[in-house]
Amino acid sequence: MRYGMILGLTMCMLFCVAHESTADHTMTRTSGAGDEAVGLSSLSQVGRAKGLADLLPSLFGGAGIPLAPASGHAPHFTVSSTAAINQLNNQIAREIGVFPFTSSQGGFTYAFDSAQGNFVRTTQTLGPIFAEKAPTLGRGKLNFNASYTFYTFNRFDGASLDNLRVTAEHQPDSIGEANVREGFENDTILIALDLSLRVRLLSLTATYGLTDRLDVGVLLPIVNVNMNVKANARVLTSPDNPTPDTHTFAGAPTSPIDERQSSATGVGDVILRAKYHLLDGSLVDLAGAFLARLGTGDARNFLGTGTTSLRPVLIVSRTFAGVFTPHINIGYDFNVDQGSRNAMEYAAGFEVGSEQFTVGFDLLGTYRPRDANGTHIVNGSLGGKWNPFRQFVLFLNAQIPFNDAGLRSNLITTFGAEYSF
Repeated sequence: MRYGMILGLTMCMLFCVAHESTADHTMTRTSGAGDEAVGLSSLSQVGRAKGLADLLPSLFGGAGIPLAPASGHAPHFTVSSTAAINQLNNQIAREIGVFPFTSSQGGFTYAFDSAQGNFVRTTQTLGPIFAEKAPTLGRGKLNFNASYTFYTFNRFDGASLDNLRVTAEHQPDSIGEANVREGFENDTILIALDLSLRVRLLSLTATYGLTDRLDVGVLLPIVNVNMNVKANARVLTSPDNPTPDTHTFAGAPTSPIDERQSSATGVGDVILRAKYHLLDGSLVDLAGAFLARLGTGDARNFLGTGTTSLRPVLIVSRTFAGVFTPHINIGYDFNVDQGSRNAMEYAAGFEVGSEQFTVGFDLLGTYRPRDANGTHIVNGSLGGKWNPFRQFVLFLNAQIPFNDAGLRSNLITTFGAEYSF
C-alpha cells in the first residue's frame, strides 16, 4: 500500500506535466486597429515561430515593423525595431532555461555503528528542500525523490511582463549630417508587449550512498514551458518633425497588433551530483559537493540552457540539541560553453523540527559578475517536510523574490515525495 501511494503521487505529477503539454502548438494572429488586416504579405510566410525562442523575433513578420513608404522617403525603422525585440528576447533566453532543483539531501541519513552492528540515524530532522547539509545517506542507502514545481514569470528587472516597453529609433542617416537625428528622424516606434511565461517542472532524483561519506546522484527534469506574447506598435511623432505624416504603417492601421503563442515539453538539463562528508567535528560539519549540469535541454524552446556547467560547492552545517540545524552552501558555477554565464550560487538558512516534522527557511542567491550590471538574484524559501510512516516523506515549499533583478516569479511552488531504502 505504501509503495502504491508513492507510485500514485509520481503518476499524479506526470499527469500534471502531460496535461500541460497537450496544447503544444504555435498560434499566430496579426491584426490592425479594429482587427483590420495589416496587409503585410511577409506575415503569413515567416510569422510562424519554429521554437519558443523565435516567438518574440517573429513579431510583425520577423523582419521588424515595415512602414508605408512616404513620398521620396523609405522608412528606416526595420533594423532598429528588430534589434530592440531581439535584445529583449536574448536577455530572457539567458535566464528562463535555469530551473530550481531540489536538494540531494534525503530525509534520512545513516552510518554504520560497529559497536551495535547495524546502521543508526545520524540526523534527527528531515533535511532542507533546496539546500544541502553535510551528512550523507550512508553506505548502501538509496533515496528516490519526485517533485513538481510550477510558477509564472511576472517581472523582468522590476518591469511587469504584461506591460513591457521596447522603443525603436529611426536611423540617423536619411537627411542632414551623418549620425545626427534631424526632423522626422526623431520619430520613434513604441512597441508595447504583454508577455506570459508559465513553467511546469517534474524533477525525478535518485541518490545512492557509495560509502558512509560519499553520495552520488542524478536528477532528471521534465519541463513544460508555455509562452504567449501580444504586441502593439505605434509611431510616436517627434515635436521636431515638420512633416508629422511621414511615418505611417503599411496597410494604414494606426496601431498594428500581433500575437504569438506556443508551448513545449521535454527533458531539461540533466544534473549529475556527488557529495563527500569531509569532517564531522564537534563544532561544525563540512562536506564538499560537485554538480555537473549537462546541456540536454532544448535551448530553442527554453527547456534548458543548451550549455554544460560544472559547480564545486562547500557545505557547512551543524545540528544543535538534535532539533536545530543551520547550514551554508557556497559554490561557483563554471559554464564550459559560455563563460559570461558563470555565477556564484549560495544558500544560507536553517531547519528545525523532529524526525516526523521539519520546517526550514533558506536565502537562495545567484550572482553573475559578468552581466552588464552584475545580476544578483535573491529568493526566500520556506518549506516543510512530514514523515507519515517509515522512510516516506512528503514536502511542500514556496519561494518568493527578495529583489527585482532578472526574470522573476512572484511565487514558485514545489511539492513532492521521497523514500529512502
